[in-house]
Amino acid sequence: MPPGKPLQKGAPPTIKAHFESTPAFSRLFSDPTLEALGDLGYDPPSTHNTFIGKTLSTDDTIIASQSFRNRPQPGTNEHFEVVTVLSIGSGVNGHSDVCHGGFVSVLLDEALGAAAEQEHPPDKSAMTAYLNVNYKKPVMTPSNVLCRGIVKKTDGRKMWLEGLIEDDKGVILASAEALFIIIEKTKALEKL
Repeated sequence: MPPGKPLQKGAPPTIKAHFESTPAFSRLFSDPTLEALGDLGYDPPSTHNTFIGKTLSTDDTIIASQSFRNRPQPGTNEHFEVVTVLSIGSGVNGHSDVCHGGFVSVLLDEALGAAAEQEHPPDKSAMTAYLNVNYKKPVMTPSNVLCRGIVKKTDGRKMWLEGLIEDDKGVILASAEALFIIIEKTKALEKL
């Protein structure tokens, strides 16, 4: 989600309807502990998140998505968690009816990045410094999956995160651990 983009009061009805056939995921849309974030799209003319929000958002790749955040309780040491439900098609296959492993890594990096975006100061950005992915079971296509991005610890400019991809029964299909670094927003452009 681009920094500064407002929270939605609720998920768009068309996206909610898309996930109604998956009860485990449709419950997220009415969970009072979750706040709806924007989808994985991008807002032209911005070039933020074009790989996920434009290139990979087609009728055969990322068909539909909705992200939510679980706000930490005040006065606790909890951190943000972002959960995203995705409907994925066969356009992301590496094998017949199975997601390409690189696409699975992209989903995990996106989930972790979404969680990091909630935690860092608004005038900063966060970038992946390290990402380790463990593939546990095939991510089948077409299917609906849930991605979790959880900030585990912060220390100065460093953020350690954990990510998961689950099926609709809660089976973990892939997991990741990552280190994100908080940077000045202009630094990434300066290096180009």
